Amino acid sequence: MNATYRQLLPSLFIVLLLLAGLAVGDGHAQSKTTATAVTHRPLLSVKEMQQDLAILWAAFNTMHPAYGLYTTEDSMWLRYHATVQRICRPMREDEFMTAMYPLVSALKCGHTQVRHSVHYKPTAADRLPRLPFQVLVQNGRAWVTTHQLTTLQTGDELLRINDVPVKDIIQHGGDLYAADGNNQTFKELFLSEYDGFEDACNKYYRWKPPYHMLLRTADGMEQTLDADTLPATAPQAESIKTFDNYTNWSSSVNTGYLPLRFLKNAAVACFEVHSYQYEDTLIFKKAFKEIHEKGIKTLIIDLRHNTGGDIRIAAKLLTYLADAPFQMVGDLWARVPNPGKTAFTPYFDTAGTASFFQSFQPTGIKKAGCYQMAFQPAFGNLLGKTDLDKEDHFKGKLIVLIDGATFSSGAHTAAAIRQNCKGALFIGRETAGGAEGCSGGSIQALTLPHTRVVISFPLLRVVSVFRPATYGHGILPDHVVAYTPMDIVTQKDVDLLRALEVIHATAE
Repeated sequence: MNATYRQLLPSLFIVLLLLAGLAVGDGHAQSKTTATAVTHRPLLSVKEMQQDLAILWAAFNTMHPAYGLYTTEDSMWLRYHATVQRICRPMREDEFMTAMYPLVSALKCGHTQVRHSVHYKPTAADRLPRLPFQVLVQNGRAWVTTHQLTTLQTGDELLRINDVPVKDIIQHGGDLYAADGNNQTFKELFLSEYDGFEDACNKYYRWKPPYHMLLRTADGMEQTLDADTLPATAPQAESIKTFDNYTNWSSSVNTGYLPLRFLKNAAVACFEVHSYQYEDTLIFKKAFKEIHEKGIKTLIIDLRHNTGGDIRIAAKLLTYLADAPFQMVGDLWARVPNPGKTAFTPYFDTAGTASFFQSFQPTGIKKAGCYQMAFQPAFGNLLGKTDLDKEDHFKGKLIVLIDGATFSSGAHTAAAIRQNCKGALFIGRETAGGAEGCSGGSIQALTLPHTRVVISFPLLRVVSVFRPATYGHGILPDHVVAYTPMDIVTQKDVDLLRALEVIHATAE
């Protein structure tokens, strides 16, 4: 850190702690009063927003596990200062959240997101127009997928909107939701599947329809058009038949919400593993028993859009897949001695604090500037060895499907498979969760006391077992699969088809 920042930070920290102390001193009574006032007031004052931003900055600086990992402290300070300058007029809650997001995104932690206050009710000013099309974003470019305009075609590439290059829209849209490390696959998925591109047009640029667009058609011609918004009930302009991905598969009746399918006339199975729930362990038992009984030689584990959950459930899945007894979590640490007891505890959810102490315990050990944490005995020994399943352990060829929504415990699963299943082949796109691990473990809700906006705030750093991990990136596939706009519209599962191609080529 340069000398200028060394001089500024001590005085800044004193101011921040004073602000935090004033808010803490009034306790829950102040929070309740503020919440009532905010609920009935359309605009947040500059003073309230600046005070809450200072508290959030102090919390990031003091205890956030990702602080300084992927963005330098100097760069974080500059982003904070730019945010302070941006908050120079009364704002609606939604505008305040949009103004904060570039700072939050700079942490590069996918578990740190901004949420509306509990009593938030959108006003007419908060209702944003809809784009009459969806997009597929890849590598800084955007193509039309489904749409409601007869003047568009699936596959048209958007070049400019309102004279702004699409690559700039994508860059600013990516700042409206945080992701782990330097990952871009989740940013692309957010912009494509979760209306992130529309959010960029509405929230960052504040555009109103009609939209003046420059696009390139499939035959390479450039053309301009003006596109107005349409009701959500307006029909799609193109009627396209969807692709049947499972015409040659049969489905198990034993696995409920986790589909298990068997390829006809082949010893191949595909098992979809979604975000982890407690009932999953019973389904795993049934699934791998059936896989064993059918003599499956090649198993496809589908971790796409597995956004995580209880990591103990993920460890249970590994008991059927790993080559030998394995360790699920590489390390567990915090930036403060006890994340459950800090100056910011009054802003955190009390139930979340209780849950933290039920699952984790401080060790008092400091190593490399961090404080080691341990799992409570009842949580399980994820830092030690876990034995394999003895009855239905899978010993065949393993293929894993991953994508930009394989996150949190889902990404830890991919990392553990990469480390402990040496013959596994990965197909798809880079995982959203980092190969090094993630900031998570216990996700708190930090309620900013004046505006009541809520920040999802991880307390711990959960280090993966994968070595050597690529700095700032997720688990990378052996076969990278890119989708076309028509693949999206027809719902063609190109990842699964690539897996079958690999299986066929290996069998020859």
